Amino acid sequence: MSGISQSLNVQIDVNPEVQTTVERNLDFGQVITGMGLQSIPPGSNNMGIFRVRALRTQRVILQMDADEALLHENPDVLDSIPIDLQAAYTNFGMEDFELSTPLSGIGESIVLETSMNNPSSEWSSLYVYVFGNVDIGNVREGVYTGEVILTVIYE
Repeated sequence: MSGISQSLNVQIDVNPEVQTTVERNLDFGQVITGMGLQSIPPGSNNMGIFRVRALRTQRVILQMDADEALLHENPDVLDSIPIDLQAAYTNFGMEDFELSTPLSGIGESIVLETSMNNPSSEWSSLYVYVFGNVDIGNVREGVYTGEVILTVIYE
């Protein structure tokens, strides 16, 4: 009696796909020299919003780094405007700041949860909300800019 054996070895590599988009820019609007502290409070319509879209159950590490001061567009002008930003996020595919969790300053590991809006979807999103304060002292008029960098690392 001879035996027949068959085996099949299948290997599939699935590369996760993560997309990050800016849904809304952080907007302090026009301010006047010497105005003092100007705030975009948590939940404000002027908050910045990032959307991170990935496969549900995907683990991502989020970290936000922001300049500590806004600099004048003219490099010869040495005036600066202090800025203090914070962030929070919602998971499970819903953009609802009221359900948000503060984002720590160091990398935070988050597993994307199933979308509440579309539970059968393989995709879900999390939203990162950016808000904070600027302190407008006696600086020269002009455009002052800075950067907010949201780093998304997927595992």
